[in-house]
Amino acid sequence: MTDNIAYEEALDSLYRGQCNCAYWHGAFGGIYLPHLRNAIYQELITAENALDRAAGRPSTWVEAISSDYDFDSKTEVRLSNEHFDLWIAPSAGGMVYEFDLRGQRHNILATLDRRPEAYHDQVRAGPSRARSIIDSSQRATFKHEGLSEKLRYDTNRKKSLIDHFFDVDASGAAIVSGEAMERGDFATGTYEASIRRNPDRMQVLLSRTGNVWGIPFTLSKAVTLSAGSNTVEIGYKLEDLPDDFCQHLAIEFNFAGLPAQAKGRCFKDNNGLDLGHLGTHLDLKETSLLSLEDDWLDIRVSLECGVASNGGHAGFWTFPIESVSQSEGGFELIHQSVVVMPHWIVTPDANGCWDVLIRVSVADHINTP
Repeated sequence: MTDNIAYEEALDSLYRGQCNCAYWHGAFGGIYLPHLRNAIYQELITAENALDRAAGRPSTWVEAISSDYDFDSKTEVRLSNEHFDLWIAPSAGGMVYEFDLRGQRHNILATLDRRPEAYHDQVRAGPSRARSIIDSSQRATFKHEGLSEKLRYDTNRKKSLIDHFFDVDASGAAIVSGEAMERGDFATGTYEASIRRNPDRMQVLLSRTGNVWGIPFTLSKAVTLSAGSNTVEIGYKLEDLPDDFCQHLAIEFNFAGLPAQAKGRCFKDNNGLDLGHLGTHLDLKETSLLSLEDDWLDIRVSLECGVASNGGHAGFWTFPIESVSQSEGGFELIHQSVVVMPHWIVTPDANGCWDVLIRVSVADHINTP
């Protein structure tokens, strides 16, 4: 009887998750509205949890399954345990494109890529020339100033484990403005994927031989999850580097559903110091840990970066991803996600290698004493 009840709950949540409002743009927001996307994911994750109960899963477990989940003729990998559900696309930069927190029923990768919209021409025209979508005889309302300067379009998906190589002197500000040029072919390249399985530990190994400035080498990243663990371990290794190799590696993470400019939602350092709301531009030097806290959702996401094999400590750049969208109230700026980008200057050891370990941990019940 319990199995049937859980199955019916899964079916109900699946139907709720098929509500069309968040799947298309429409005239007034649609997919651009984070709260609609979050509501859809909440129902879909609820359905997954209920199916696990119906299947009688044990209290702790871990699995890794490869399949063409999105029917694009390419293989994806699903890495899961009782806490997390990660979806990885080897053919698209080896990115993690969904990261579900089962307990909170929240996808911290419910992000949105910024793309051109027809009405952006009106945004560029400015308040004096743009016309309302409701009444073309009326001027459109601009809910924020300087919207034309906020128009940005993304060249890669706003997901996680996106591998960028920039010039050594690149800055966070230059990346935000688009002035920093991509020097490698890893961010959108195809990675080979394999799965290493143990009874209580699964590892997805992603590897690509590519180049930076025409210099060939192999980049591997191993994503590891254990049964019962609320930490994902991500090991990076660069091999076959020439002796004089010196480049800037920045690994892009995006976190969504954690709003900016909101009380109780902030960055914190390893001493618990509040570093500002989740839309803050940060440029942190030699930092081992950075956390994003959301008191409303009762979530703390922490990125801990070990010391690289060349002795270098990570720096962190953070900045918001904001879209310019159209609503019934006019044109507006919407916070979609926040980028957290640990970065290093890569120089090889005597064997032509460089490596580092990153741990992504998610704590719930952060408000509990």
